[in-house]
Amino acid sequence: MKKLFILFSLLLFFSTNVFCQNNSIKSADTIGHIVKELIEVYDTTNAKVNLKIPDKGYYILVYRYRWKDIGKGIDNKDSIKLLEDKISTILLGGMIGNLKVICLAYDRSADYDKWMQNIKKEKPFKPTSKYKVDYYNLNGNQISEKRSRELFTKLSLFGPDGKIIKFSSSIAKFYYHLKDEKINVKGKLVTVNDKGINEPLNDVLVYFHGENKVDTLGKGITDIYGDFDVNIPNNESSYTLKADATHKNIKNIMLLTQEGKQISYLQKSFLSYEYKLIKADILEMSEMKVEDDISLTFKNFEGSKENKLLVIEDIIYGLDEFNLDKQSAEILNKVVKILKERDKIKLEIISHTDSQGDDASNLSLSKKRANAVAEYLINNGISKKRITAIGKGETEIRNRCFNSVACSDKEHGYNRRTEFKFSK
Repeated sequence: MKKLFILFSLLLFFSTNVFCQNNSIKSADTIGHIVKELIEVYDTTNAKVNLKIPDKGYYILVYRYRWKDIGKGIDNKDSIKLLEDKISTILLGGMIGNLKVICLAYDRSADYDKWMQNIKKEKPFKPTSKYKVDYYNLNGNQISEKRSRELFTKLSLFGPDGKIIKFSSSIAKFYYHLKDEKINVKGKLVTVNDKGINEPLNDVLVYFHGENKVDTLGKGITDIYGDFDVNIPNNESSYTLKADATHKNIKNIMLLTQEGKQISYLQKSFLSYEYKLIKADILEMSEMKVEDDISLTFKNFEGSKENKLLVIEDIIYGLDEFNLDKQSAEILNKVVKILKERDKIKLEIISHTDSQGDDASNLSLSKKRANAVAEYLINNGISKKRITAIGKGETEIRNRCFNSVACSDKEHGYNRRTEFKFSK
């Protein structure tokens, strides 16, 4: 389990008067103030829950939410999308690995059942690998309602020691950043030989500098796969990665993710090779990247002039198996929904394996896996005339891990994928 967690709470307001009463925190509740009392809430089964702030080291982020779209303010459907974007920003910019979202409704007791019905029908936030959502309601508890008015702004962040770290008057004005945070940066160094093959660089010192380029913020040494793992402080606007490879007889160094995705070549200087990392590089290498949801990706495609869309997903199978697991079914259910709502869209399913094992077996296995995905969609109401299943085995390796090449598990995993090719 990661050291830090964020707990996201959503508050629900129904009248303009109540909405206005919560635009600021009382003077007693300022940044640095410690909050540890219990707030009585109810979950979606109407069971009473004591929500403690904070809860065992979690970071707690609070937001208000209405159960129905009133068309104005920060609590309509558009703002939910904005909030989900803000979650991504917090995950990426704050370098937090896990996020737990609690949808905490602040409403009138008479509307409690309506709120629960709406939550069960169309949940505002979907559980992902980056955050999990629970739903609670104050259900007219006067003491908790009063304390919520005093304590919660539109967006508030609490630390694991109970201290208020940040609060804002709106989503757009909230910036999450902890000076003491550490970023765990993972990457790979290779050199490209005369045949165009990426060879891992072992035993190379890697170190990071900030803007002043004087102090070393963190350092590590590459292993047999060229991989390094370095913790650096999250308080610099830019970083420079340097690799001390003066003892190596090489012509170039390339920086990759540990999965084998290329980032950039390093520039050779007098004593080392170096590369100035942009924010996107840090996110890519910190394993904090938030993958695009297939539904949102398709929505953008639908409104474009493009005729084809390729989406790559990690459909999980057991070793040498083709049965689908629960997590994969969740992805496929989104595909089912897309296809049911748009009956003219056709889909090509393409399954790939890594290079481990013999070529013929991998080709056969990939076909079985593609067919398993197609069968799931057909069994859930999609016409088989709209679906094509293709298995390509190990014929389209995305990194250096071809036959007989020693690679890490992450590198092999980068090649195990299922591609969904939608056609208008």
